[in-house]
Amino acid sequence: MPKKLILGAFEEFTPSFISNGWPHPLSNPAEFATLGYWQELARELDAAGFDFLFFADALGYPMHDDTIPEVVVREAVQFPVHDPLTIVSGLAATVDRLGFVVTASTTAEQPYLLARRFATLDHLTGGRIGWNVVTSDMQTALVKLLGHPDVTPHDRRYDRADEFIDVTLKLWEGGWSDDAAVVDKSARVFTDPAKVHRIRHVGEFFSLDGYFPVSPSTQRTPTLFQAGASSRGVEFAARIAECVFIQERDLAKAAALVLSIRDEVERQGRPRDSVKIINSISVIAAETSDAAARLRRDLTAAPSRDAMAALFLGWSGVNLLGLDPDTLIDDLSTEVGKSTLGMYQGVGLTVGDVLDRLGATLGGTKVTGTAERVAAEIERIAAETDVDGFLIEHSFGGVASYREFIDSVMPILRERGLLPDSPPGGSLRERLTGSPTPRLQAEHPGARFRPGT
Repeated sequence: MPKKLILGAFEEFTPSFISNGWPHPLSNPAEFATLGYWQELARELDAAGFDFLFFADALGYPMHDDTIPEVVVREAVQFPVHDPLTIVSGLAATVDRLGFVVTASTTAEQPYLLARRFATLDHLTGGRIGWNVVTSDMQTALVKLLGHPDVTPHDRRYDRADEFIDVTLKLWEGGWSDDAAVVDKSARVFTDPAKVHRIRHVGEFFSLDGYFPVSPSTQRTPTLFQAGASSRGVEFAARIAECVFIQERDLAKAAALVLSIRDEVERQGRPRDSVKIINSISVIAAETSDAAARLRRDLTAAPSRDAMAALFLGWSGVNLLGLDPDTLIDDLSTEVGKSTLGMYQGVGLTVGDVLDRLGATLGGTKVTGTAERVAAEIERIAAETDVDGFLIEHSFGGVASYREFIDSVMPILRERGLLPDSPPGGSLRERLTGSPTPRLQAEHPGARFRPGT
């Protein structure tokens, strides 16, 4: 019996994302900044049975040598990019079931402020909010925009992230006893002071001494996502994540990565199946194989080579356009996006090779064909890699990115037993992890911060 797949929609609050396909006729980029644009998408995803809408985010933009390449602004390469947290409550009010996962950086943020915003959103969404924990790309922009003294080395960012997570978990899980909220009008007691707990933390990166002012929400801690694929990233994910997002196109490598994540989860003292692993795929489905192939070619050709190189720069920190085309990718290194660069290493590619392939390869696995062919390929990928679900990548923009997948592919996946007949409800954590409660599982390290434990 195949496992039921988790499905998310992979977006960013920009005119275009990953494919940079906004010039394509199917795209509607002019409306991206409106609430209505995202409400329409949320309604369609919710009705179709998607589990969540996932927002990647970038606080900065691709930069090189202290400047922003002109192509970034001209061709909308993650510029403009707006704040996705600001629209989640509006979208949650539009649909009753769909979850929302938003990216936020432990390098750029402060634990108290982030914990306050996500806890508030957990209230407003009824427990449908998730946090995709990243240590940040576009480090050069953070230096210029947030005043960081220098680019933070890769593993050092994870040191900060470890402490950041512990502080937020102390606030979410330890700030209030479960029965602290009394709301007794006759006694004039809204909250029992004895059951609101002072949080003290003094660490290498953060210090905090005070109380968490947000009352307990449905999940307390938002459902935790993480997307690091480096060895340090896998270790971090295995410790704190409930869902791990990967972007591995080679199925053998994806299977090995999934296995290594599950092994590390177990080594960290958590059940190996307690973390769900979700792979990114780009789906193009059409009535015929030729029509699907034509759409894929059109999508690949929509952005310029310079635009895709700028997108790669933002994700990896490596400016391919500034290098000798004969330079081996294996000889390059970065402190910004090791996972992105690593996807092109180990197979003898040159800079020129990667530049020629970016439009067709950047992002997740490409699945193209008729609905039957796409469904069969998704089933094969799930079986060969042991992933628990998929993030369907933004392609043309808005609802057009998902129309054929919703109308033609999802019914076949249901027939094959890969999707439930009716989409599950409950909190995001219950839906994605199978938890019997909206709260963190007892094996999660955050549980140790609860009062009385």
